[in-house]
Amino acid sequence: MDMNKMLQWMDLAKKYQNTDFWNEILGQSSLDEFMKNNSDLWQAGDSSLEPRQAKTFPPTDIHITDEEVMLISDLAGYAKENIQLSVSGTKLLIKGNNNQINKGELVQKERYQGDFERIIQLPEPTYPNQIRARFHNGLLIVAYKRQFRNEEQVPIE
Repeated sequence: MDMNKMLQWMDLAKKYQNTDFWNEILGQSSLDEFMKNNSDLWQAGDSSLEPRQAKTFPPTDIHITDEEVMLISDLAGYAKENIQLSVSGTKLLIKGNNNQINKGELVQKERYQGDFERIIQLPEPTYPNQIRARFHNGLLIVAYKRQFRNEEQVPIE
């Protein structure tokens, strides 16, 4: 985007803003101050800048084949004993906790640590007794056989 178009856009935006929006954004003394005050990725008022738990933790891939649905969740550093799974129709709940205590002063924190809970929308419904789950090398692998492989015709009376 060229600078003239950016300035035109900023002038147009000023017409619709009730506050001095651009001075607040561009007048920050540092990027760190801006991140502390405005980013929803950081805990408000927390000097250590500890990341908040995102609604997408743990990161999860979903694969679907003709035969099964497979979910792979990245839970590096978590123990199998501290993870719980439950399912209801097309919703899979993954819960867990990890409260490791590391020695030394924290200089940078990017990995999420602590309690988490995530509901994942499954592409197809299943029952708890049809799910296979295993934990291997920090990956939670959940799989179940597909019940509805093909579209079926419904007769109209």
